[in-house]
Order: sequence, then C-alpha cells, then structure tokens
Amino acid sequence: MAEVVSKIGRRIEHWTTQLGLTQAELFFAGFLVFSFISGVQAHLMPAVYPLTTKITDVLLMVVCVPGLFFIYQRHKDQRLLWWATITYWGTFFTEVAGVITGQIFGEYHYGATMWVQWLNVPLVIALNWTLLILATNDLASRMVKSSWVAAIIASIFIALYDICIEPVAVALDYWQWAGGAIPVLNYVAWSLVDLVFSLRLLLLLF
Repeated sequence: MAEVVSKIGRRIEHWTTQLGLTQAELFFAGFLVFSFISGVQAHLMPAVYPLTTKITDVLLMVVCVPGLFFIYQRHKDQRLLWWATITYWGTFFTEVAGVITGQIFGEYHYGATMWVQWLNVPLVIALNWTLLILATNDLASRMVKSSWVAAIIASIFIALYDICIEPVAVALDYWQWAGGAIPVLNYVAWSLVDLVFSLRLLLLLF
C-alpha cells in the first residue's frame, strides 16, 4: 500500500513539474475534466437530465469561482481583482442592454435553465464570460508577445467558442433567439466585448 501511495505521489510530482502547476491546480484541472465528461453524460441521460437543468447555476459557480481563485493566486495582483469586478459587471450590464434592446447581439431572451436572474439575465453568465476572457487571453498571450495582437486573437477565440456552444445552449434552453436563427451580430458583438476587456487585462498582466 505504501509503495502504491509513493508511486502516485511521484506521478503527481511529475505532472505538476511538466505542466507548471501546483498540486491544487492539478487536482482542479482533473476536476474540470471530470465535470465536463460527467456533465455531458448527465445531459444525455433522461433520468438525471431534469436535475441537471435545475443545478446549472451551481455547477457553473463551482467551476468558475475556483478557476478565478487559482488565477488570482498565481498572479497575486490586486489589479486582477479590480479587472475581474469591472469585467463581471461590464459584461453583465452589456447582456442586460442586449436583452432589453435586442440591438447589441440580436433579439434573444434567457430561459429557465439558469434561474438565478436579475433584470432577466442570469447572474452566473457574466462570471462565465469573465473566466472565458481570462482563458482566451492566457492562451493568446502564449502565442504572441504583442498585447494588441493577443487581444485580437483572444477575441477570435471567443467567437469560435460561441459558435460551438450556441446550438447546444439553445437546445438546453439556456437562451433563445427570436425567429430561431442565431444572428452573425452575436458573434461580432462578443468579439468586440472580449477585445475591449482583453486589452485592459493584457496590459495589466501579460
């Protein structure tokens, strides 16, 4: 038993060194993979699907909050907290304006799947966008040195991500589009929103 534990410890140390992660970050990364796989399975199983739709807000919080915490722990920069706060409320009220006017992203409304809402917008959705902007910028900053170019690449990544999730989100009643068609304006607008917050983030951290 002691030998097995020792081998596991060595493997963990190997992967933390290889990936440049702390043990806590490595375990959280494993948790994210597990959550994604189990989440997909849960959505495909009729017996548990109704429960899954009722706890979507909690699941997103469980993923996003620790993710933001680990990012802050790595940088130890108070400016990141200010950026995250501004980005959260900035993207949230952009969504509010979008839902009310139908002019920013196109005409849409949120369904009942994400039920903790204010002003007809789920509170967790802006947290999700904040983490996505951080993730796309971290990836882009590893590819190029220029903050401007990295921000543009990050905005392209967010549009590609949105293209992938839109059909799934609509099918799960996360949100619905007027007429049933997803407008191109949605992808363009989110790219611009990402670009605005990305530039500020990259100038601060990367």
